[in-house]
Parts: sequence; structure tokens; C-alpha cells
Amino acid sequence: MITFWELWGIIAGMITASSFIPQIAKGYKTKRLDDLSYYLNVFFMLGLSMWLVYGIVVGSIAIIVANILGLAFNGILIFMKYKYQPKV
Repeated sequence: MITFWELWGIIAGMITASSFIPQIAKGYKTKRLDDLSYYLNVFFMLGLSMWLVYGIVVGSIAIIVANILGLAFNGILIFMKYKYQPKV
């Protein structure tokens, strides 16, 4: 059974991870992600991956869900940046 605080953590993680959605929508609409830094996103994904492993080890569904969502949304942004960057 999920406790109140575990549910709290899941909701907090979903809100945090959903912060990527406006950037994804804007990038999809404009087909431009010039200002998006690969370095920031790669390092952020590394941190999210480490948190995911930690969540798995300690068995925290909130940490697992939040970081899977964060990794997915961040991965979408990196893919979009690569896809939409001008080909020279």
C-alpha cells in the first residue's frame, strides 16, 4: 500500500518532471532548440539515472517514477535538438 508521503513524492516528481513539457511543446512547434545545451541535458540525465538506481535500491516508487519521467522527457528534448538542428 502506498503511504501518504509516497503519494506526495510521486505527485511532486510528476510536477517536477512535467516542467519539461512546455519546452518540448515549444520545440515541436518552432522546430528550434538552439539554446538548449547538450551538456546540461547529458549531465542532468546522468544525475537522473543515478537517482533512478538509488530509488530502485531503496525501493522508493516516488523516486523511481519521478526519475523515469524526467529521463523520458529529457531524452525527448535531446532527440528533438538533434533532429531539428540545421544540417550543414
